[in-house]
Amino acid sequence: MIYHRYPARSLMWDYCRAGAGLLIAGTPLIMGSPGFFFTLLFGTVAALFFFYGLRTVNQHMSALELREDGIMNHGPRKKFFGWDDLSEVRLRYYSTTRDKNRRSLDSGWMELKLAGPAGQLRIDSEISDFDTILDAVSGIIERRNIELDETTEQNFKAFYGKEDADGGSGPGGGRDDGRNHPGGMC
Repeated sequence: MIYHRYPARSLMWDYCRAGAGLLIAGTPLIMGSPGFFFTLLFGTVAALFFFYGLRTVNQHMSALELREDGIMNHGPRKKFFGWDDLSEVRLRYYSTTRDKNRRSLDSGWMELKLAGPAGQLRIDSEISDFDTILDAVSGIIERRNIELDETTEQNFKAFYGKEDADGGSGPGGGRDDGRNHPGGMC
């Protein structure tokens, strides 16, 4: 069994952002009566930071278990997501720089979305051994011939170091990091 967790270092900053946002947006609401418009404005911003904090707590308490038959989310929202039920895969890259051609996780992060009849599961690249999860999903995509949208295909190729559209056999086919990737569980 392989468990994947979000590192405390990245969660600490998420907790700080959520707390700072709540403090900044909530202070005017608590200290006085800012009027209807500003109450609505600050209340909405405070609610967004509150839900961001809840999302961070969920990530902190969760552990993903990579299994042969699927992926299990152990945490407040316990859920099993079977590989046979996988119908959609999306991999998105979010840059923290203006350089759109740069696809390094040092200058942004990726979000993997798995969808099927049981719902969906979103996994950020901040989780431990994100590449192992992508390797497993890549093998399932190839085995089940799941069709990917163009953005997801480009992001898989960029992650595995294949910028050209013609190279390789699939999302994870051209990765050359010295490890053996049989297209399945690693």
